[in-house]
Amino acid sequence: MSNDTVISVQNITKHFHLYKRPQDRLKQALLGPLGKRYGHPFQALHDVTFKVHQGESVGIIGRNGAGKSTLLQLIVGTLHPTSGNVEVRGRVAALLELGAGFKPEFTGRENVHMTAKLMGLSRKETEARFEEMAEFADIGEFMEQPVKTYSSGMLVRLGFAVQTSVDPDILIIDEALSVGDIFFQQKCLRRMSKLREKGVTLLFVSHDMGIVRDLCEKAVYLRRGRMIICGTSHEAIRLFLQETTATTSSGAHQKPARGSVSSCDFIGQFEESAIWMTNSERNCEDMKAKILAVSVLNSHDAPTMKAQIGDVWKVRVLYQIYIEQPIHITIVIKNRFDQVVYCGGTYTLGMELPRLKCRDHAVFEMEITNMIEAGRYTFSIKLGYSLDEANKGIVVDETPWLGPLAVEWDYERKKAPFMGMFGIPCTGRFLSL
Repeated sequence: MSNDTVISVQNITKHFHLYKRPQDRLKQALLGPLGKRYGHPFQALHDVTFKVHQGESVGIIGRNGAGKSTLLQLIVGTLHPTSGNVEVRGRVAALLELGAGFKPEFTGRENVHMTAKLMGLSRKETEARFEEMAEFADIGEFMEQPVKTYSSGMLVRLGFAVQTSVDPDILIIDEALSVGDIFFQQKCLRRMSKLREKGVTLLFVSHDMGIVRDLCEKAVYLRRGRMIICGTSHEAIRLFLQETTATTSSGAHQKPARGSVSSCDFIGQFEESAIWMTNSERNCEDMKAKILAVSVLNSHDAPTMKAQIGDVWKVRVLYQIYIEQPIHITIVIKNRFDQVVYCGGTYTLGMELPRLKCRDHAVFEMEITNMIEAGRYTFSIKLGYSLDEANKGIVVDETPWLGPLAVEWDYERKKAPFMGMFGIPCTGRFLSL
């Protein structure tokens, strides 16, 4: 392994045995040496090879069952490969399964000390960092309660607080942040960004392509246990979205009704530019409408997540409806302090909505002029229908928080069009005396 390589995965293959009934596992253990077979082999990973260099941020992407979690467990050492070799150099902090490593009967405080000790910290060092961990976890009096009483969100809060506070060389996270609320997720992402700036190596599994695109310069795309690509995050995400789209379109909507247009035709237009595409495994039978894809473009229709103050973003939303009722589209934008800086769309613009039939598709485009101060913003798209009361409605589908949208300005060299958080339309004149 070279000097700057901290993770080396060489020709990793991992097999499991699957059993139809729990008792078959016992029978296999007892009678297996006699040639009896009660289960069947399952290949979770096959011949996976890649390297991670010091300070790199690498995303692991793929559909459910692709082998992402198995790969992380092999790297951490909680699983051993059937064949191949894994080498890891440095202190590893890992947040894999909820509550993994915590003793259910121990309090949060006791688990903090136990985990920190296993990570190599002395009791004195742990005490010095305990208040910071407790503040970040923000679980209040539950810190003194057994973790068996914790909710899944509280387990993630405590686990993340501990694992990111022990000065890791390598931080490994497996989709655990999807459990917490959006405020805690953004809090975690800020901490991960700071660790990244300090040179910590990051290995991150997520189904949110926006986060992977922002947080990771490289990505490994797994499909059915095989590595399809290890390259730039943009290349890996684009390939993943294309293949996911192809798989989705070959399913239930393969034969659209006469005269309609299939989702494949529409989604194909979004493949190159999409910041987010629907998870094909979402059950839409009971939904009133579904968002299929979202893209962000500049005024020249080129995909971008960056803009200068005053530039225009075009946010395009592809959606499908399952009821013959007008559906509104809304975009919500938040700043780094989790404050809503804008919420609007077809309702606030007073737009007349298209009359669509069940299973029809539509594309909505909103042009947003960036008259907000330079910074990073997240956004979410929502579908819903309005109620009789003013400004009241019901949300029927929404994307996760996407981004970041980066508004840029060189305040040192260029005159700003406004100062403060927003550019409010105004005029000025001198009156004669």
